[in-house]
Amino acid sequence: LGADAVYIGTAALISIGCTVCQACYTGRCAWGITTTDEKLTKRQNPEIAAERLANLLHGWSHEIKEMLGAMGINAIESLRGNRLHIRGVGLTSDEARILGVELAGA
Repeated sequence: LGADAVYIGTAALISIGCTVCQACYTGRCAWGITTTDEKLTKRQNPEIAAERLANLLHGWSHEIKEMLGAMGINAIESLRGNRLHIRGVGLTSDEARILGVELAGA
């Protein structure tokens, strides 16, 4: 849907145990996530990390389906190129008018 991969990447890292200490570039991640040190990499269990990532994506899938269902949409593909299904949340009526979208709940 055009989601910035950086934002998705951060959520994925957090799901496998990242504490967002912002030291990834050093290659010495204390949690063994973004490190090149073989001793530190042993702190990560790839099977558990994969399960946590799968849970994250599964949860997102359920949330997206719930939001789409609330809007009366049965497939995410229905949103592509169709501004009639887009609803604004937290917008003023002027902002919604300028963007060409209806307000949620209207």
